[in-house]
Amino acid sequence: MDDLKSRFMGSSSNASGEHAELEAVRALFEEGRFDEALANADRLIGNDPNLAEAHYYRGAAQLALLGEPGPKELSPEETRAVEALQRAVSLNPRHASSYVGLGDFYGRRVPSRSHQDGGEEAEDPYSRALHSYRQAVTIDPSLARAQLHYGRFLARTGQVDLAEDAYLAAVKAAATVPEIAPDYYLAYGRFLAGPGGRMDEAQDQFELARMFRADDPAIQQELATIQAKIGLGHYKRQEFLLAQTILEEAVPMFPDPSIAVAQEAIQTLERLRSMRRR
Repeated sequence: MDDLKSRFMGSSSNASGEHAELEAVRALFEEGRFDEALANADRLIGNDPNLAEAHYYRGAAQLALLGEPGPKELSPEETRAVEALQRAVSLNPRHASSYVGLGDFYGRRVPSRSHQDGGEEAEDPYSRALHSYRQAVTIDPSLARAQLHYGRFLARTGQVDLAEDAYLAAVKAAATVPEIAPDYYLAYGRFLAGPGGRMDEAQDQFELARMFRADDPAIQQELATIQAKIGLGHYKRQEFLLAQTILEEAVPMFPDPSIAVAQEAIQTLERLRSMRRR
């Protein structure tokens, strides 16, 4: 997926054709047309079983199509996904995206906040996921997607400080690519606004995202939400003047004022205005 020209492998005699077909598979995958991406990747593998990038897309597309993991045994679809990703790294041991896929595959079987401080089995899902993500970010520290998925895994398993390092690395790697930078600012902002409640810092990240996509209603909604939460926090601390000032700005920002936090902000603002009129 990332820097395709330098990472796909194939025979020199038909490299141009394979490159075009891999580009088509990549495009289908990025558009969310996973069934078609899977079928096209299978066809490419049929033509050249040693094409690492095709095995990667076979595994990644199959992984995207999976439902919830079963309690113990792998389903046939899960087996096909992990085998394809493992085949990709056996053909190209430096294929960072395939290690991200393996991390995602094993990580989906790890419960939240299941960080093990020691004595974990090398073959358990947590250890396999952690190893896979570490491989990915070691091979290519500038692969934004690898850092982001690693950060999400660390955050979900309760390793917040390490997670923040990964999120920061992801943002740094994505910052120079305008097409993806806003998504990474948003992801880091959501992390900051999570259990730690670092709302002001989260707002800064959402503002950075809006600089790239000023007319994106989804970004506007997230920015309004975080600002409303900041205002509601001041209200709960009985900092009424500050709360009203912030909510006056936040409420008109909502593209969709029907969501719960918008409604709470609207009602709180009415109470504050009523208090001022007395």
